Amino acid sequence: MYYYVGCDLHKHSTWFYVADSSGKRIVSKSISNNPDNLHDFFKEIPKPFILAVETTYNWYFFVDIAEKYAETVYLANSYELKAFAKRNKKTDKIDARLIADVLRKGFLPDVFIPDKETRMTRELLRYRINIVNDRSRNIFRLKGLLDKLGENSAGNFATYKRLKEIPLESLIKNYRDIATGYIERIGFLLEKEHSSDKLIEKAAIKDEDIRNLMTIPSLMYFSSTLIKSEIADIERFASFNRLCAYAGLSPRVHQSGDKCIHGPLNKNRRKYLRWILLEIVYHYVKADSARMQKFEHLKRRKCHNTAKVVMARDLLKVIYHILKEKRPYYIKESKSGLRRPARSKGSEVPRASAVASLGLISGGSPSDIIMQASK
Repeated sequence: MYYYVGCDLHKHSTWFYVADSSGKRIVSKSISNNPDNLHDFFKEIPKPFILAVETTYNWYFFVDIAEKYAETVYLANSYELKAFAKRNKKTDKIDARLIADVLRKGFLPDVFIPDKETRMTRELLRYRINIVNDRSRNIFRLKGLLDKLGENSAGNFATYKRLKEIPLESLIKNYRDIATGYIERIGFLLEKEHSSDKLIEKAAIKDEDIRNLMTIPSLMYFSSTLIKSEIADIERFASFNRLCAYAGLSPRVHQSGDKCIHGPLNKNRRKYLRWILLEIVYHYVKADSARMQKFEHLKRRKCHNTAKVVMARDLLKVIYHILKEKRPYYIKESKSGLRRPARSKGSEVPRASAVASLGLISGGSPSDIIMQASK
């Protein structure tokens, strides 16, 4: 007989609801999130037990501890779990009991739990994304200040050369101090960006799937690593349509009787996966004349954004087959009937063999290329 544990996880505490196979309550209490308290409580729960916790921003440590004691640990999908909740009552106790009951009845909407290495890679990539966002904010503020003072704000302020060209001596002291503060912050963030690029490059070169993804025109270290980390395990997607829905590139559909309405893209998606696909799709389209022709045709028939999403789905399908078949990117079959590795003219994307042997990207430094891919 299994016991079923529902957990409503918060920042400082967690409400546990433990029930047996018949639904009878065994324990219902709140426990502090101190690791020692959690270890002691898990030891007291009758064995064997299955545990489910709602997905929150701080589930990493909780799942790692729970996996040491539970037979199976599940992450409940917060978005889909709302369909089972009562609309007029909501407390931590009720939420924990709901998770335990849905788990016991076999209806729990769960999500994939990535391994520790994938989690660490995701945090590194998001750290770099946040660095670029913070750097961009400070650049916009610095340019805004220079515009107000009638100074030249043109040029790439993400380079040390352009920052040194700012005429600080001609500014009034207070304005000079403000501009100096912005410049120091931008320089600090540039250093952190370069150091994070090196870590991403080091992790990417060791992964065969990432090296294969980098053979696709438009994919570099950053974008390939981000895509691989967000997908995690391609084998959990039985078809491309499921991966497409997971990435949030499938439109909403409302069909009833003779009416069928296709709405905007679904909000329940992997935010960073959809973002990077829509960011790099232009480079993917420009690398091939046939893709460019299709893109222009879709723009005329539909609109620019629709064409962009359709081409992003095409790119995702290429990624799906590369990860499934564990091979580099290939173009169409040649006249001899043999498949050839794709080589995009004028593209900086290297072949997988070159990446594996040299660990370098031709035509530019990794930092420059990653910076370009993340814009």
